[in-house]
Amino acid sequence: MRFRQIHLDFHTSGLIDGIGSRFDARAFASAYKEAHVDSVTIFSKCHHGLSYHPTKVGRMHPGLGFDLLRAQLDALHGEGIAAPIYLSAAWDEHAAFTHADWRIVTPDGHLPQSRNDPSGWAYLDFASPYLDYLAAQIDEVLELYPDGDGIFIDICSQLPSISPYAKAAMEARGLDWTSEADRTMFGAEALDGFYRKVKDTVRARAPGMPLFFNSGHIRRGSREHIAKYYSHLELESLPTAGWGYDHFPVSARYVDSLGIPFLGMTGKFHFTWGEIGGYKRPEALIYECGAMLAHGARCSIGDHLHPTGRVDPSTMAIVGAAYDWVEKREAWAEGSVNRAEIGLVSLEAATLDATSIEAPAQKHASDDGATRILLEAGLTFDVLDLESDLSPYRLVILPDAVPVGPTLKAKLERYLAGGGRLLLTGKSGLDAEGFVLDVGAAWEGTSPMAGGDYLLPTPEWRPDGIDEPNFMYAPSERIRVTDGETLGSVYEPYFDRTPKHFSGHINVPRRPDPSGYDGGSRKGAVTYLAHPVFRVYTEVGAVRLLEMVERAIVVALGGERMITTSLPRAGRATVRRQPKRNRDVVYLMHATPALRGYLWDSNIQPIQDLVTLRDIAVSLKVDAPVEAVRLVPDGAPLPFTQAYGRVCFSVPEVTGVAMVEVVYRS
Repeated sequence: MRFRQIHLDFHTSGLIDGIGSRFDARAFASAYKEAHVDSVTIFSKCHHGLSYHPTKVGRMHPGLGFDLLRAQLDALHGEGIAAPIYLSAAWDEHAAFTHADWRIVTPDGHLPQSRNDPSGWAYLDFASPYLDYLAAQIDEVLELYPDGDGIFIDICSQLPSISPYAKAAMEARGLDWTSEADRTMFGAEALDGFYRKVKDTVRARAPGMPLFFNSGHIRRGSREHIAKYYSHLELESLPTAGWGYDHFPVSARYVDSLGIPFLGMTGKFHFTWGEIGGYKRPEALIYECGAMLAHGARCSIGDHLHPTGRVDPSTMAIVGAAYDWVEKREAWAEGSVNRAEIGLVSLEAATLDATSIEAPAQKHASDDGATRILLEAGLTFDVLDLESDLSPYRLVILPDAVPVGPTLKAKLERYLAGGGRLLLTGKSGLDAEGFVLDVGAAWEGTSPMAGGDYLLPTPEWRPDGIDEPNFMYAPSERIRVTDGETLGSVYEPYFDRTPKHFSGHINVPRRPDPSGYDGGSRKGAVTYLAHPVFRVYTEVGAVRLLEMVERAIVVALGGERMITTSLPRAGRATVRRQPKRNRDVVYLMHATPALRGYLWDSNIQPIQDLVTLRDIAVSLKVDAPVEAVRLVPDGAPLPFTQAYGRVCFSVPEVTGVAMVEVVYRS
């Protein structure tokens, strides 16, 4: 798994001629070498369904007159650069045009396309002979290019289909293609058949070759599927193209805890994939690559080669700045593990639909909101699924709507009996009868105030200077504390806001007296908050809500944090341990993406510059005597003090990302 990778898109219409006409093998490889790149994913077949090498299976690009894939592969290998090979799966315009019967037909009779304007990519049906065609293409690549360094399969999803082949296959199995349930069942089987077919094809010729299937997001909770088909993971997460800067940390904090090799994937583009002539600032790429290292990932930057095969020198200058930065710091990232005090049980994982066949959603409001709050509060955490070991964590959080069945209940009870602490919010831990765990309160249903109610927290988690009830933007669960400790009072609006009953612009004013319902309860090591605070934070970003929830988490944690810093709210801090080197590496990050566009509703938020922060104070909990504290990578020593199980020091400057090693005595 290389640290400094390029994913070199090459989706090129058959209407363009002169493909590879300005390709120069020496210049091509030298450009990547000089940009500190150590792996480039190159194309066998693109979304247009065209191959960039001679083929007996598909169609070589009509504007290409030589074996471009072989030329790229040999050139890169000549400089010691790895070269995995890419093939598009569910999108193939050539196959869709020449075999219209291979296309997916939706249950309403349409031939679906992706959203890419002005037209879209057609979806191919894995229940059709297209799957054999794709497997033959992969097999041909493995035969012709056995020296490739991996196989990257893209667009690994389906849509519900009633294509002629899907109908025939369902009827042969006694399934009713007019039934949504049967279509869903068959679609899941067809998708799994695609994974099996591709894996078997690759393993037949190259048993040890790296293999990755890309769908734009790794579903949390699908670890069995990952273990069955993937050799490693690549977390596609272009922050300016719909994923946002909050997506990668959630995915990385989950994948990192699984112990699977993985890399983060951003892009050099201002906006999204394939944007030729769109450029990020190098500061943005440095920050994004630094965040990848901070979360345990290797790095990949997406680019798109010009049809002529000429490498863009402006792109290489931007990439080179980022990868020069990464190369100098790799030694402090190799073999590191996250130090986490909190385990966040992913709502996506807890409610995973194993039958889903479409591309997984990138956004999950409760998981995203919880991660944002933990990052902005400077708290260290892992994202967990239902199979995760809870024992390493001082606190486990179940955000907003995590169902607690018998297996999870027993697991949580063992965790609590072992000294753990638990925080639940909203509907987490509730079933039709009430609380599954003892939170010291009784449940009386969900508030009918769908427009939201108000909360006056107890002083320990009340926001600064606010002694009046806070509007919470969502209804609470109605609870009354029994033998627990109340965490505040709920105030209800005069009435719920509806077309027939409304007051003012947004929310109805509150009644002057509390409703009699509690805003939360604490009993022993279990804390419960009655509102879905994490989803609400994703939706409205209320800073006072952040203050409240951060304080509630810290109290639930027991007061002491693993690390505290003087970073502003936009700052991030992670701590990774390198056991073999007997040191911790502290990452301090700060950037302020600004909303600059909304093409395709993507909320384009580029990083334009990095502001230098000075004299950032750090206090870190340590478990051994500290020998030295030094800046990375130059090794400049930092004065420090150690007392009461903590080491304290100050970092002179943070510009985007700063790394500090804390070395323990042998």
